[in-house]
Amino acid sequence: MSAALPFSKLEVDTEVVFDAIKGLGRGDLLLTYQQKALRLLDSVSVLVIEKSRRIGMTWAFAAKAVLTAGARRDAGGKKVMYISYDKEMTREFIDACAMWAKAFDIAAEDSHEFLFKDGRKGEEIQAFRIKFASGFAIVALSSTPRTIRGKQGLVILDEAAFVDDIAAILKAAMAVIMWGGKVVVLSTHDGEANHFNQLVIDINAEKRKGATLKVTLADALANGLYERICLITDEEPSSCGKQLWEKDIRDSYGEDAAEELDCIPSAGAGSWISPADIAAACHSEAGHPRYYQGGLCYVGRDIARRKDLSVISPFEEVDGVLWQREQVVMKNARFSEQATEFDRIMRDYNVIRAALDQTGMGEAVVEAAQEEHGEHLVEGVLFTPGARLNIATLLKKRFEDGTIRIPDDDNVKADFRSIKKISGGTGAPRIAEDGSSDGHADRFWAAALAVGAAENPYQRFEYRPVPPSSGRDDDGVDHGRGIRGHQGVL
Repeated sequence: MSAALPFSKLEVDTEVVFDAIKGLGRGDLLLTYQQKALRLLDSVSVLVIEKSRRIGMTWAFAAKAVLTAGARRDAGGKKVMYISYDKEMTREFIDACAMWAKAFDIAAEDSHEFLFKDGRKGEEIQAFRIKFASGFAIVALSSTPRTIRGKQGLVILDEAAFVDDIAAILKAAMAVIMWGGKVVVLSTHDGEANHFNQLVIDINAEKRKGATLKVTLADALANGLYERICLITDEEPSSCGKQLWEKDIRDSYGEDAAEELDCIPSAGAGSWISPADIAAACHSEAGHPRYYQGGLCYVGRDIARRKDLSVISPFEEVDGVLWQREQVVMKNARFSEQATEFDRIMRDYNVIRAALDQTGMGEAVVEAAQEEHGEHLVEGVLFTPGARLNIATLLKKRFEDGTIRIPDDDNVKADFRSIKKISGGTGAPRIAEDGSSDGHADRFWAAALAVGAAENPYQRFEYRPVPPSSGRDDDGVDHGRGIRGHQGVL
């Protein structure tokens, strides 16, 4: 490592950042587009960056955060506040800052977790912090506190399109500028109507002050992203390998690639369920049968044979919260194999309602399941636009209310994020996957079917005739003849 950079001599200037990085003896650790972003921040108070996913832009700003918070006040030092929607993102940012602090040899305390109090709401928000000998700190929060209003410092709002109430947090963040601070807004897109996209449009149209920067995956690759990854993974870079790597990345995003990698916002209003709500619903105990408590369960089954996945998702209700207890995922499985797994689920759990996709090939599957388990337990749901919107809305409400728990699994989260809100021909809300009405996010729909079953569970009615009598009790009141209904749940 090169000579230390004592905080007392640091100047908060981008060229110092680059010189310091080169001084580590490993060349330019920041790629050209990362350096361009940091240089641009020096000349403006508000910087908005449209970016591809996983290109290391957050990592670059972690370096800037360390040199900003690590400098003394007379050298331009300031407090840094990092905000995003996901706890893991905030932890990763603090870890990156700790790495940079060690690399720069800047005196700092170990990072630690604490509760940050939102002054306006009086809520306590989980946060991470690194304190520096300069007297400043980097604070990373997985929420949108309003207490940044009136503060002096650098605010970094990461994946802004997905934070809760982006308009409010941006309004509060802009107030930092009045006190000599700076605001950086980083994000991939989440629909044309998202406030992040509107912010980009307004700045480009000079309706708001600030600067914008767009960095697509193609831009990052042209600036050495693939070669840098090969350096880290100890692989030999090649032109053919670069093409295959990009193809694999694009194939993994499918129809989302234009928005996620090329910075082209999709038509519509963005994700049906907020990524922040999805992250909050993830739990390490969800998706594991061993945590089943023997309570009442609701099952959703999305049926497929070849192209899509066949998914069976049982949810147990515990104190008003639906916990996913298992997730059976099959591809290109014979209907007999699928039936075997469904029968096992019906045996292993105390199921009081199972909802199955009855559309197309599901017709025969639903009939067979009803013959085996009874129509009182198995319901077929035709996926008409109205039915899809209904169960998707019920599922969305569960996430917003915090009354659902799903596995902390990347495939699960990707499925839930792939459902978008769009406008139909009449302007009425519709939902689609990846901006297309033909999409089918199988894990999402299995969960939606289960939630729909939980909203309208089957109830059995038993009828008992009134014993022959005069129809009058001893009190002389005529209570009538006929039947009295007794309602119970299987």
